[in-house]
Amino acid sequence: MANALAARTSPALLPAADLSGTVPMRRVRVREVAPARNLSVVHVPSIAHIDPLAWNRLFPNSALDWGYLRGCERSNPEDFVLSALAVYDGDELVGGAPLFRLDYRLDTTLGASFKPVGDWLARHMPRLVRVPVIGMGSPMTEECQIGTLPGLSAERRLRVVEALLEGLDAHAEAEGVKIVALKDVTDHDATAMGDAMTAAGFARMASLPVATLALPFATFDDYLKSLPSKMRTDIRSKLKRAARVEVEFRDNVDDIYDQIIAFYRATQANRKTSYESFDSVPESYFREVMQSSGGKARMLLCRLDGRLIGFAFFLEDQSRVDGKLLGLDYSVARELNLYFFIIMTMVQYCIERGVGEIQLGQTSYVVKRRLGAKLHRSWVYFKHRGRLLGPLFRFFGARLSFDAVDPDLAKLGEKVTYADVGA
Repeated sequence: MANALAARTSPALLPAADLSGTVPMRRVRVREVAPARNLSVVHVPSIAHIDPLAWNRLFPNSALDWGYLRGCERSNPEDFVLSALAVYDGDELVGGAPLFRLDYRLDTTLGASFKPVGDWLARHMPRLVRVPVIGMGSPMTEECQIGTLPGLSAERRLRVVEALLEGLDAHAEAEGVKIVALKDVTDHDATAMGDAMTAAGFARMASLPVATLALPFATFDDYLKSLPSKMRTDIRSKLKRAARVEVEFRDNVDDIYDQIIAFYRATQANRKTSYESFDSVPESYFREVMQSSGGKARMLLCRLDGRLIGFAFFLEDQSRVDGKLLGLDYSVARELNLYFFIIMTMVQYCIERGVGEIQLGQTSYVVKRRLGAKLHRSWVYFKHRGRLLGPLFRFFGARLSFDAVDPDLAKLGEKVTYADVGA
């Protein structure tokens, strides 16, 4: 069926020789949304089955494109099965979204104080704690990528989104999975598409916000001048301590890959809190993404007297840099304020290249707010497809949130402010 379907929808849907047959593709009829033409939604076991140019038209000028998602797939994450949904109007791709499946720990949103209880249940009664979930979005991005073809009318765009939601339900039904979710829906998309999600039976909870720093500055000094004087003094002092650190930008790190992984694991071990499978990437992630990204994925390397002491992994498009992951040598990191130095180096990199914004991710909010970053709300939409448990999930789930268990957000307390939608 896979090859026949690929031939029928060419060129938007392509056979993938390395994956063909591993998971059957399913075509799901979706209700008619135009007088003479139907939309259809296809589940594919790999984004490799979809034409890269057709997919990237749904996400113009984004570094988190087909190449990035294909690299994530090729890294073969242990806890996730990655796939995608594609919506067609005839043979034209008009909508799409990545998907993932995992066995999810329901106690993840309950905070560190509940972890011993959750760990005990996971060992002795795992079916009470770990449940299969199919999610829209990617476990390796900070926002749910819901793509629609540019130029569609608002009404037509809404119909495409509805088709994706119906396709998500149909795929979950075929897999026998009761819980479905949309991971990290942006505030902008929640405003534009939230009614469709609510109508489809989804409730929502707050996810971790995303920190972004706008950089409308001609020089790095101009950026520093935009900060309070005390902060400027602090930054200059920290940068002075790291004056001996040398930086290098690379598109390939195969020769130092073992060191990269060692620093990444060390940074994982020093994290303040854990979000289970969503908090980790496979060891091959950096290599696979760099190979498939077409130059959009890069590494910032930091050296002290020629010795590698840290890195930052990021993706770059025309208007934004996405800071993804970093790793530090903790024998010198704190003495040199290396984390701080890396952020400031990336800020300077963006300003020099005319990149207007850097995304700083979903951690360390106290530091990032002091640097002028804005926090953008993010949401998890979810539902249980069962008639009995569905209402219970909506009731209790809507009273939980990921942002409530983050230690940095707790430290900020009432000082937490969020950017307006579209800001």
